[in-house]
Amino acid sequence: MKRDKSNKLIFWACCLWCSLSFAAPLKVAQDLWPPYVMNSALGSGIAHDLIIEALVSAGFEVEYAVKPWTRVLKETINGKNDVIIAIWKTEQRDRDYLFTHTYMHNKMAVVSRQEANFEFSSIHSLAGIRVAMIDNYAYGAELVDYKELIPVSSIHLPNSIRLVLSDRADVLVTDEAVGRWTIKEMRLDGSKLTFSPVYLDTTPLYAAVRKNHPQAQQIVAALNAYFKAHGERQLKRLRIKYGLEK
Repeated sequence: MKRDKSNKLIFWACCLWCSLSFAAPLKVAQDLWPPYVMNSALGSGIAHDLIIEALVSAGFEVEYAVKPWTRVLKETINGKNDVIIAIWKTEQRDRDYLFTHTYMHNKMAVVSRQEANFEFSSIHSLAGIRVAMIDNYAYGAELVDYKELIPVSSIHLPNSIRLVLSDRADVLVTDEAVGRWTIKEMRLDGSKLTFSPVYLDTTPLYAAVRKNHPQAQQIVAALNAYFKAHGERQLKRLRIKYGLEK
């Protein structure tokens, strides 16, 4: 009897292994978002490395592509992509995708021109202020719902930075690490911009899977298991690798 149970366990384990080994490769997509997702001599970014390593260690084959953010969102809903590496959660997105547990947090800073002497202390500091906001980005509800600010449409973060520097916007809101990295990559004089010492908020970061993928639950479960077992240690290693920590 015990041997029968053992044989059944081996059979189902083999079935699971086969389903992972011979399933179609997972199509993983993301827009560039350095230092979390990028193309550089150092590598492809903190979030990219963590999620790809987690998927591969779980036995999934992966096909990775960089695409514009709006296209990533639309194509994942439509089944052309399977996994999004780094995404913020909203009510609408929660209906569209299956989310993992949080694996990182983004510290959202308010960035202004140095010469403007702007001081951010709370959301009310943005009353009457022109805020460069990237289209289709899931800013926190506090920012999105605050009606006293003046939104200025932007296509991506470099565009937002140029809007602020050219006085077509007063401030922008970005993850601090992303903002500092992007300014450096644009080869701009960082002293012309000021990052608020007070953060607007801290935003949880997730990976997401299209809900109609036949293995959606298994993919999310595999990622969550990896985060629990290895996430903290791997993130520490990756932050050091990409120069965010010593």
